[in-house]
Amino acid sequence: MLFQSGSLLLVIVAAYLLKHLHVFGDRDYKVAQGLVFNLTLPCAIVMSFATNEHDMSMLWIVLFGFVCALAPMIVVYFGSRRDETRYRAYQMLNASGLNLGAFCLPVVQTIIGPSAGLPVVMMDIGNAMVATALALTLTKGLLHMGDAAQSLPLGMRLRNIARDFLSSTSFDTYMLMLLLMFTHVTIPHWIVSLVTPFANANAFMTMAMIGLMMEIPQERKDRMELLKVVAWRALFAVLIGAAGWTLLPFDREIRGIMLLCAASPVTIFSTKFTDSLTGNPKLAGFSLTVTGVLGLIAMTIIHAVVSL
Repeated sequence: MLFQSGSLLLVIVAAYLLKHLHVFGDRDYKVAQGLVFNLTLPCAIVMSFATNEHDMSMLWIVLFGFVCALAPMIVVYFGSRRDETRYRAYQMLNASGLNLGAFCLPVVQTIIGPSAGLPVVMMDIGNAMVATALALTLTKGLLHMGDAAQSLPLGMRLRNIARDFLSSTSFDTYMLMLLLMFTHVTIPHWIVSLVTPFANANAFMTMAMIGLMMEIPQERKDRMELLKVVAWRALFAVLIGAAGWTLLPFDREIRGIMLLCAASPVTIFSTKFTDSLTGNPKLAGFSLTVTGVLGLIAMTIIHAVVSL
């Protein structure tokens, strides 16, 4: 297990070093990002649904994921009132949300096995409802970081929000799998065979993407804000993990996976939204990298303890 987790960390380090050796450019992470969100992650989601048994009780995990993504945003909004608006936006976007599909899913499937993927996917359906679009809308609304869109009629704003959701290939895949689950439709074996090579590449591509995004911010204020986000996420990880372990009506294995989910890092969408609202891509990317490394270490320890 330690070697499996270490290999994932090694991919992050290797991609970072290759970027600084000028094998890759500063913006090349967008290529990896496009491959993860539009190819390897959707295929991993399909394979998790197709190769695991699931029942309607798993919908409790969807609701749990939605609450775990939304509640921290509200807490941070009130807890960051003394900070500048742009740093409040950074904290709200990066202290909330769980990087489940793009990070936790490949990690869990690497250290436990493919069968562990379904609970992560179900939790990410609820989590993605917030992370893919609602987080940005809520942050801009609460902090009055308005732009031209704020003056649009309500109907048009709702259409823009719907477009943000539907333009996410990963979110669309989640909704399709949920529909198949409701209608009891089985995914054909030939589709599973087609997506398997791409799904198996998801862990590598995700870690490489994180390594390519990594860049240490120079300003001391940025580093201090990062520490605040790490502290917020540590607090929420404990609360989410405790709630998942004690409240969800599932066996020990699934509740243990919820503990791993709680240690997930900043979402990719949060880094994108942080860049667009604050114009600070280095801080956004480094936040993902730091919480990703810490999350990987925490997941390894949690799994070792729960497996005893």
